Amino acid sequence: MSTGENSDGWLRLLLIRPRPKPGESTDSYVRRLARANHLKPSYLRGYLVGPPDYGRGKRPRADRLAAVTGRRQDALERALSDLVRQKRPEPEKPKRSFTKTADKPALFAAIRKDVQTEQLPVSHLARRHRVSHATVRQALKSPTPPPRNKRPPIVGPAKERVGPTIDAILDEYATTHAGQLPTVREVWETLLDDHDVTVSYGTVHRYMASHPLKNPDMLISHAEPTAGNHLASAQQTFHAAVFKQYRTLLTAIRREPARHGLDGTLATTTAFVLGLDAGSNWHMLAGFQEWLVVRHGTGHNLTWPILVRHLAPGGWVHPLTQPTDTAAVTTLHQLLSEFFDAREQPDGLGRIFKSYQSWLTTQAWYQFETAEPDQIS
Repeated sequence: MSTGENSDGWLRLLLIRPRPKPGESTDSYVRRLARANHLKPSYLRGYLVGPPDYGRGKRPRADRLAAVTGRRQDALERALSDLVRQKRPEPEKPKRSFTKTADKPALFAAIRKDVQTEQLPVSHLARRHRVSHATVRQALKSPTPPPRNKRPPIVGPAKERVGPTIDAILDEYATTHAGQLPTVREVWETLLDDHDVTVSYGTVHRYMASHPLKNPDMLISHAEPTAGNHLASAQQTFHAAVFKQYRTLLTAIRREPARHGLDGTLATTTAFVLGLDAGSNWHMLAGFQEWLVVRHGTGHNLTWPILVRHLAPGGWVHPLTQPTDTAAVTTLHQLLSEFFDAREQPDGLGRIFKSYQSWLTTQAWYQFETAEPDQIS
């Protein structure tokens, strides 16, 4: 079943047109209409929104819904509780003005000046400057305004309700699309079509914008510098939720490489892991090479793919045969799993770099390179 507009602009009637239930929401009725006519709810909803947007979270138009159902528009507006947007009452004017933080020093100075010149009580000062009694008392106590209290972030009930579902959608999509993430519209449509979740497009957009996989600035948090450690600037803790995403994807790669376009060899697996690392701004494998060096006991001048081959059963083998290639792939996944376990520990990355720093100080060549010139001579 498909819908469309005739050449003269009239909308076509749906073949099956169930009655709206009294007090039913518009999204619920649109879902029932779509399922009855074998349409995706997101498609029918976008069709009812009409051009130029055709969806993107906009409200379905009452006239278009009436046209496709063959019902009177006023009857639909009475039956569906939210088909017509209700006008919000005008907010009452505040009883006192809101003072910006930057304007408070001048306000405090004016209050203190009035007290010195006119000896006015607190109640008169509050009315004159349109502030609370507490603000007047603060000004009389000190000319410096106290800092504003930081309010905790407001999390709406809709975000709490759909957050876990969106996370599950992202996990599934990343697993089946080589670490890529869906667009906001794709997530919103999946919620509507597959989960029967009614949520605004803006809520999904805000949740996705603040998600660690969507916002690279949220992927890392800088640890406190360690005195005397030249690698302290690199001590960053990868977000726990991001580790979960990548570990899930790497597990899927290990089990079914062909499903992700890989042939299961070390070359393609290494290229895929390098791509994931690049996609995380090189934070996913931060510390991996140092961790491998300490484990191997040598190879500070080698890249991690070469170190993995040295740590595979039988050591370095070149060229790789099919058995040694398979063993190297197994070793890579095992080492990544153990490295991620170490990274997820409290101050995990800091411990990795400290271990590497300790290993460096035991190397004779390192002590020679870092010695003072007079010590060398």
